[in-house]
Formats: sequence, structure tokens, C-alpha cells
Amino acid sequence: MRLRSCSLPLCAALLAGSVLAVRAAAEPVPAGWFAWPVVEPAAGTAPDVSWLNNAPAGSRGRVAVKDGHFVTGDDQRIRFWGTNITAEDCFRDAAAADAFARLLARGGVNIARIHHLDNPWGGATGSIWPAGGAAHRELDPAQLDKVHRLIAALKANGIYANLNLKVSKTLTAADGFPASVAQLPDFQKRVDFFDPRMIELQKDYARRLLTSKNPYTGLTPVEDPAVAIIEINNENSLLGYFTRDLGRGLDRLPVEFRGELAARWNAWLVRRYADDAALTAAWFGPPAGAGAVLVPAATVLKPETVDGAALERRAVRGEPEAIEFGISSTTGIEWHARAVVAGLPLTDGGAYTVEFEARADHPRSLQLGVGLDSTNTPGEPWRSMGLMDAVPLGEAWQPVRRVFIAHSVGNDSGRLSLGFGQADGTVWIRGLRFRAGIDRRSLPAGESARAGTVGLPTEPSARQWADWIAFLAETERGYADEMRRFLRDDLGVRVPVACSQQGFGGMVAVDREQAMEFADAHAYWQHPEFGDAGWSAVNWTVRNSPQLAELGPRGFGELGGLAMLRVAGKPYSVSEYDHPAPGDFVAEMYPTFATFGCRQDWDALYPFCAGRYGPGDDGTISSFFDQQHHPAKWGQSPFAALVFREGLVAAAAAAVELQPGAPVWAEAPHSDLLWKKLLPAGSFEFLDTRMGVGERPLAGSSPARLARTGTPDTPRIFLSTAPHGRVWLVAEDRAAAAIGFLGGATVEAGALGVKCDRFGRDFAAVTAVALDRRPLRESPRVLVTIVGRAENQGMGWNAARTTVGDRWGQGPTMVERVPAQVSLVVTGGRTVYALAPDGTRARKIEAREQDGRLTFTVGGADQTIYYEVVGGE
Repeated sequence: MRLRSCSLPLCAALLAGSVLAVRAAAEPVPAGWFAWPVVEPAAGTAPDVSWLNNAPAGSRGRVAVKDGHFVTGDDQRIRFWGTNITAEDCFRDAAAADAFARLLARGGVNIARIHHLDNPWGGATGSIWPAGGAAHRELDPAQLDKVHRLIAALKANGIYANLNLKVSKTLTAADGFPASVAQLPDFQKRVDFFDPRMIELQKDYARRLLTSKNPYTGLTPVEDPAVAIIEINNENSLLGYFTRDLGRGLDRLPVEFRGELAARWNAWLVRRYADDAALTAAWFGPPAGAGAVLVPAATVLKPETVDGAALERRAVRGEPEAIEFGISSTTGIEWHARAVVAGLPLTDGGAYTVEFEARADHPRSLQLGVGLDSTNTPGEPWRSMGLMDAVPLGEAWQPVRRVFIAHSVGNDSGRLSLGFGQADGTVWIRGLRFRAGIDRRSLPAGESARAGTVGLPTEPSARQWADWIAFLAETERGYADEMRRFLRDDLGVRVPVACSQQGFGGMVAVDREQAMEFADAHAYWQHPEFGDAGWSAVNWTVRNSPQLAELGPRGFGELGGLAMLRVAGKPYSVSEYDHPAPGDFVAEMYPTFATFGCRQDWDALYPFCAGRYGPGDDGTISSFFDQQHHPAKWGQSPFAALVFREGLVAAAAAAVELQPGAPVWAEAPHSDLLWKKLLPAGSFEFLDTRMGVGERPLAGSSPARLARTGTPDTPRIFLSTAPHGRVWLVAEDRAAAAIGFLGGATVEAGALGVKCDRFGRDFAAVTAVALDRRPLRESPRVLVTIVGRAENQGMGWNAARTTVGDRWGQGPTMVERVPAQVSLVVTGGRTVYALAPDGTRARKIEAREQDGRLTFTVGGADQTIYYEVVGGE
């Protein structure tokens, strides 16, 4: 999971699923909504799809890879519909572990990602480390026993385990490090890819965890075929993460850690260049004239605001080079109030220098960036072109200077941005200059690779930066290969292994993961945004719009972005995915994720994350990522699990592979840039063509290209335009779905028809799936799921519906009525039942059959998201 400036108590609350809500007195459920507690389906009911699981997990042999997919020991392909179990939720007592595993199995889950065991915040009950201990080597025996017990409970219910190794372990001086270890980035990411002591401790942890005997199975995790996957290091890259400017920031590490990296850097340069003269000639070349001035003064900065923020630009008397910016009505997000200069002509690979002086009326930071000019290219205001940095400001004038190498430019123009929106106040800027080129023409005095004194790049030339990225890539690949060899050769691991996620490190990740058996990625649609202070349970916002609105020829949303990260020829796993709560359009998540994953022929999908279940569970959506308490998410798990695990949407027959040049990161730092460059204008290929990135670069200096195989088949997923917005339609023999703006619309998806009156936000998901592996029209047992908005009672939305702060309300959750008429093409008589939250039949529903179509009306007194259509009664 992605964490930025996360305080440990808040991380504990968010990741462990602890309740963030401020409880209010019970309120009546508003008109047009009904209470829907998410509970375990009764055995054998329609929402109970535990019959998909082969219990115990591993009974068909160890999971392996064959022909680019996961298979069991009998060579049968296996798809995983998963969940994440994080932090304290991994440490349950026996009864809670059994109940939780049973709940997951009945929702169709057949793999659980065991995540954040090594967290630093869990104390005596929520972490693998002994309570009160300062060092991180010995595992707490009682806590380890609970992990073993959880794995055994999952196994008994046919659920495999994906064990994560380094996730959030935070080392201290007690582990043999200098005191400055406390100044490293969150969880010491990046540094743990090159620091020898940190790597040694990762191996030690892996040995202790993976070779410990599970008293409930009689096997170690290494021996147990129910342990299907190992991940080495969650969401990490030496090149960096969160920003899209790979390689920046390592010069700011504490000297003890920076020194280790600098020593490796100098040794790499010695191997690359005959002497310092050759290095200087390569990096700086002949003298060049002064570069063009792109921004000559602060006076050209123009205010720009979104979401109600306010920013006023004022001249400064007596200082023509200075501009004063007054910030008010802020949202807490830097870029919501910013000063910009648009239309900058940048060149890929060009060096640029930004200089100015700045001060503020109180200590704060300024977000300095050079990115895509979204005036000309809507939908990607976040896209960096080489510079994204936080600049600390005080009350005195201070100089600011940044040199960067532009990337991701293509045919677009750039934009200089100074973001102030995280807090009210006043900021002054003067002497702004933005120009092409750099001043340096040689190594600084006293720097020599052979003397080991060349510093980490801070004001690089283009060739110097290319060397730096190549060095980091080689170092990262070395770490990944070393850890994999250790797991294989020393510990005897025989299941598929991945180092880290494809989105971390950009195209370098493709190279880093070459030796791994599968590729993995994470994505969050409209992840909450936080202000300058980092994660907060109070100060956050969400954009609150549907992903469906973003899907188009040049904007593919998170689903298309995931498709662009897949590595061709390997199983593909998305081990974290979510449309975080709260939101009005969450109902799109599960059915689009599952159907799109089928169409792309992916192998494992894991919503993030599962949390509390058992005694004390009040049925409240308790955090952004809570799955099983959210009816619009977990309520659709039976449909999603059946569709994905059974492959009910046919995989696209046509495939396209992005084949990069050498090295794989040379032409673009991120794969989506190459995809968008090479795909035809107006292309919706991500719906009907399997996408993948080749991990072997083309020979010589060939530019990236697309290689196509197969012949396009009949489309299976349709994006249709209804009166009030986009609708995602799926029409297959055994499953059908209509997701999106159904209010005021009449749509058909194969055997499923939906006619809906206007309501709320007009957004809902209606799905139908056969429960007996027969076509919908023939099946005597079909589950129909209908869900619109879902949230806690008394949730305290602001007027813009972008945040509830800490006013999350109380349970049980409630669901919006969807005033729809549903029809199914059928052969023979059918009876329709409205189901109770536990899946039992609550009452028979009036339905009519005419011309082979069964029709019934949703809403009114039913108060359900589930209908069961039964034949033969």
C-alpha cells in the first residue's frame, strides 16, 4: 500500500482497518435508502460461492508457472480472486481466524495476501515483533503462532497464502545502524535496496518466517503447497516512487547512507570510464552557448485554483521582480492553489535550470514542478516532465535552484507550477528565471571517480543523468537477483516470486524483475489526497467521480494503466486495487475489475483490503480501504469471483506487445508514455486486445515498437453512452453486467436487460451470473446483484461531496434503492426471490414472463441487493 509522510498511529488505524469514524447517535435511515449489514452468507445460499475452492488449498499440488499463467501441481490453470489481510488483522485468535477464513471463502476468495506483518506500530498484538523490543530480528513466538493459525484456517477453507517479506519494517540504532537511520524515508525504502546491513536483515527475517514450523499444518511455509506466492519488497524502487521523476532525492540521504551509495557509484564509474578525462568528456562535451530563457520573471506567473481554493496575485511595491501570493480558502492540497506558466517548449533529454528566491509569512513548503501543460492535454495534470519537488520556506528570503533533465515531453508543451494550496498565508517570489541548459562544464574541483569522490548528481548534464539511471538500474537488478537466489538456493522456495511492483521504478522495473516468475502491480482509483502534513484522518479529500468517465481513446483510467504495466509472457497479478471509500461511484469497482481482468487474461486480482470481522464488529465502513463492510464492494464479490476465476468473459484473441529499445528505459521512463505514443489515435484497444510489455530489449538502437499477434475477436466489453453518462456493458453466456449511469436509461447486455428511473446520482451496477456453469438463459439458478451508492448512516459529507473528514457515521451500512426493472432471457418457468443479507430467501417477488423474457421490479419493500432467479419450482 502507498504511504506518504504517514504517522505511525494513523498508519496503524488505516492499515489495520481500525475505526476512524467519530460515532454519532443513531439516525433514521433516510428515504430512498435501506440498512444492509454485510454478514457471512449462510451455507449453500446464492451468495455463498465457497464451492469454487478446492479445500484444503494446495491439495492439487504446489502453484507454479506454465505458459505464462499460474498452474497447480496437476498442470491446471488457476486464477486467484484475492484479498489483503494487513497488520493487526493477521494476528487473530483461533475462533476469529476460522470465522474470517470462512467469510472470505464464501465471498469467492482463494488467496490472501499476508501484508504488513513487520509493521512498527502494532505493539503487543498487531505486529510480528516482540512488544517493547528495540531490535528487529527475533520474532514474537505468540504472534508467529497466530500467523501460523491464520494460514492454517485459510488453507482449510481452500484459500492460498501470498506471504510478503519486507513491507514496513522500520529499523533503529538497536539493529546496528547510526542514529540517522531515523531520518530515512518511510520504512527505509530505497535504502534497503543497497545497504548491506539492511539486506542481511531482510534475509534473516525471510529465514525466520519461511522456515518456521507451522504447528497446525506440520509444515514450514517453504514446504506448504498452500503458500503459493512470495513477494520480496513491497512498493519499492531504488529509483524512487510516488513522483514520476526517477532517480531524484538520493543526494538528501543522511551522510552515512549516502556514503555507501556514493562508493558504489564511483566504483561503477571506474568500471565504465578509462579515466576522469574520459568521464568529463562524456558528461559535459564541448562548451555550449547560453540556453534560451523560457520564463524571464515571476511577473508572468498566473494564479490557478481548483475545488474552491483561493489564490490572489499582488505586485510588491518597490520590487518589480517580486510577486506576492495570498492563499485563502485552501483545501490542504498543494496543487489546488498554484501559480503557473504554461506553454513551455521543452525537449526530451534536455537539461533545464530553474532559479528564484522565495519567502513566506510562516514556515511552510512550496511544491515546485515542471509538468504536462494540461491546458492542451486534459486529464493528466499530475504528469511530471522532470521536476517535482517540495521546497521548504521560512520568513527570510532564500535562494532556490533546481537543475533537471526533461522527460515525457513528446509533442506536448510543459508548465512551470508553484503550488501553495496546503495552507493559508502569503508567499513571495522574486528573480524567477527558467532557462535551457546548465552552467557546469566539468567535474567540481576535487571530484574524481578513482579517488571515490564524485558526488551523487544534483545539477546533472543529460549524459551524466543517463549514467546515473543506468547505475541505479544495475544496482536494483543486483538486489532483486540476490534476494531471489537466497530464497531459492538457501531457503528452498519453489513457488513463484516477485521482487516488487511494476509501477515502482518505471521501465527500470521491467529490467529489475526479469528473473522473477510473475509480474505484479498496484493501482487506486482516486486515492485520497492529503495536505502538506501527510496522512490525516481529518484533512483529506477525494475527487469523487467514476472511472468510467475517464475511459477513452487517450485516457484509460487505472484499469488501462494496469494493462500497460503487464509484462508479456508472465502471469500478471494486481495485488492491490481499490476505489477508496467514501464515494458515490464505488459500485463500478468489483464488476469492472473482474470483467476487465478476464478480457486481458490476467491471473490474480486482490482488492485492498479486508479488515475486522468477529466480536466487536459493528458493521461500519471504517476506513478508505475497508472491503467487507462496504456493500457496493464486498456485496459484489460473488459475481466478481465467479466471473474472474471461471474466466466467464473471454480473453481477447488479439494481443499487442510493446517492445522497448535498449536499455528498456532509454526511450521513456514509464511504459504508458510509449503506449500512448505508439497506439493509433482514437484507439480503445485496451478493451479488446491483450496488452503486455516485452522484458527483453530490441537489438541495437531500434526504437520501441508494437508487435501484434492474433486476430481481433467479437467485442465482449462495450462502453455505451446513456442519457446521463457512460455505461459498461458485458454480455456473455454465463454472466452479464450493466454498470454506470443507469438512471433514466434502458440498456441490454445479452440476456440481461435493465430499465431504470432517475435516482440519486443515477449510478449503479446490475449484474447476473449463473451459479451452475450453464448459460444464463438456461440456468435454473441465477444470482442478480443490484447496488448503487452505499455508505454509513450519518456520514458527514461536505457540500462538494469531496470529504467527510472524521465524520464517518455509524453502522450498519445502508444502501441506496435503485428503481430498476430487470429482465432476463429465460427458457422455462422461473421464480424470483429477494434475499436477506445472509443470502436466505426473504420473500418471493412478483415477476412476469413474456416472449421468453422474465421481468421483475426492484425496490419498494424488498430492501435487498440480491435476487435469486430459480427454475423448476
